[in-house]
Amino acid sequence: MFNFNEEAVRKEHENGVSIIAETQRVVDKICGEGYKNIFYIGIGGTLLYAGQMMHIVKEAGSTIPLFLENAADFCLVGNPHFGKDSVVVIASISGDTKEVVEAVHKAHAAGARVVGYVEKEGTPLYEHSDDLITTVGGEYYFWYTVTLRLMANAGQFPQYDKFMTEIVHMPENVVEIYKKSDAKAKEYADKYCDAELTYLIGSGNLEDWAVCYGMCIMEEMQWMRTRPISAANFFHGTLEVVERDIPVILIKGEDKTRPQMERAEKFVNTISANVTVFDTKDYELKGISDEFRGMLSPIVMRSAFQRVSVHLEHNRRHPLAIRRYYRRLDY
Repeated sequence: MFNFNEEAVRKEHENGVSIIAETQRVVDKICGEGYKNIFYIGIGGTLLYAGQMMHIVKEAGSTIPLFLENAADFCLVGNPHFGKDSVVVIASISGDTKEVVEAVHKAHAAGARVVGYVEKEGTPLYEHSDDLITTVGGEYYFWYTVTLRLMANAGQFPQYDKFMTEIVHMPENVVEIYKKSDAKAKEYADKYCDAELTYLIGSGNLEDWAVCYGMCIMEEMQWMRTRPISAANFFHGTLEVVERDIPVILIKGEDKTRPQMERAEKFVNTISANVTVFDTKDYELKGISDEFRGMLSPIVMRSAFQRVSVHLEHNRRHPLAIRRYYRRLDY
């Protein structure tokens, strides 16, 4: 399979599994000492990863006091619910994202505690997190563990132990998702790599993934123009500008919002002749109970889209690491 390092993919997800115990310990300590509320803070991709967790909390019916904040907005506007008894959960793969670092300083100035996930040692987030979780490739496992452990400790996710017993199977499942998604990913990239505009539609805990892939990969890393939209909002504007020749990517998961995606799918196929559907139902998850498939849709879909990225990169002859402006100009 083209440009596929099976052992590296497996290792990253094994790294994620390896941080579960330490992340649980941190959450248990926080719950034991008490807190007023939890703030998930991020920007760009990290905010969108946290947003997927917010939907999981809501769909599970949990009432834990959880807020989601864009780091740049938080630094300028703040939040009236934030204070010394708040806990910030924040992630930055680089560990030095400007807005994230500023948000950490603001949180500490208020006396709040910061739990950070970072992949690079010696960076500002690495040095300034009160509780640090670090590995490579484990961000989703960090967010899942923090979120579900908070819910479990509040008595609002009794399936926690079962879920965590099963999530250890995801590294092998992810490898198989990479393999199974490759043909469709290549077909998509071969056909649409030079599209002038691409619509991406997602719902529920994949709504933010649609935004993340359009913004962070297609726009930032491939300089492709995109329009991500939620299936819930699609019929309130965007439906009028879908045309026969404009590619549409439908990102279907298995949570309670799947009917929104089915409605959007039915409509776009009557208008566009260039619809591609990525559906988590197409992938087997060995060792995972059906009740958790919808919850794990973000990991499944990210894995499938990793192959889209590989083929877009090759077809466009544009390495994913190349930027024109991001972290190259002073802004």
